[in-house]
Amino acid sequence: MVNVIIVGGRRVGLRLIELLKRRSDYHITLINNDPLTSEIIEKKFQDVVLVKGDATNKTVLEKAGIDNADIVVAATSTDEVNLLIGVTSQDYNVEKIVARTGNPSHIKMFKKLGLNEVVSPELTACNYIETFIIKPSNVNELEFTSKGSYDIINVEVKSSKVIGKTIGEISPNEDYIVLLCEKDDKEYIAQNDIILDKHDMVTILVKDKSVKKVKKLFTKNSILSI
Repeated sequence: MVNVIIVGGRRVGLRLIELLKRRSDYHITLINNDPLTSEIIEKKFQDVVLVKGDATNKTVLEKAGIDNADIVVAATSTDEVNLLIGVTSQDYNVEKIVARTGNPSHIKMFKKLGLNEVVSPELTACNYIETFIIKPSNVNELEFTSKGSYDIINVEVKSSKVIGKTIGEISPNEDYIVLLCEKDDKEYIAQNDIILDKHDMVTILVKDKSVKKVKKLFTKNSILSI
């Protein structure tokens, strides 16, 4: 029996459940926060285990059985949420992690972070979209935006509060997680032992309500230079 956890129970999640239920060798658990969708699932798929909660929370993933999961599918409508779920799932012994992205230009980002199974409905529909990531030169400009609760930002390291510290000393916390670090035009997946130097560029997944605070942490000094 293949244990599958699906996150996101709207159109994509429901369709995926319908397809997998055509086979008898899949045990499906759905993590979902939408009451209407939960009602549909409970009526239509009585043998699907339904877990209500926020899948970006490790406690919810563990409640859904991620310790014994073979496949995790992050299929919500928000790229940043899918990315965070995918990155978090890598801490467990999951054979395959599939992440959905609604923006083909995010595929490169997902793959750099180890999420090689990336599905883009828009890319499939168009057959071919050249993917690229444009990095903003202005620290106050968001590289990616979302209608959800997370943003992906690029900032230049300027603050003495983080210069000289390792990524592991400052990330992750309740507001953000550092994803990538660029040094001398070379990009590195964030590792705990990477030391931040002045003028490094870091890519950060951050709660939208904390964007200003996180930018200030990485770019502002408490004492103004003369």
